[in-house]
Amino acid sequence: MNMLTIYPDADLSNADWTKQSWDLGIDNVEDLRAWLKRQGMTVAAFKALPVYKLNVGKLKWLEDL
Repeated sequence: MNMLTIYPDADLSNADWTKQSWDLGIDNVEDLRAWLKRQGMTVAAFKALPVYKLNVGKLKWLEDL
């Protein structure tokens, strides 16, 4: 009997399911840019993450990033 192994966390959107709500404690573009700099992360890299993709439609100010 062959067993199918499923890896639900293989896809970044599934692995980061907890980031469907905004919990970074940041509420404006300037503070987010400063936070990204401290993290050593580019804006492009951040925009590829589920935390951005799942919240950009909910938080209007994220569109200005």
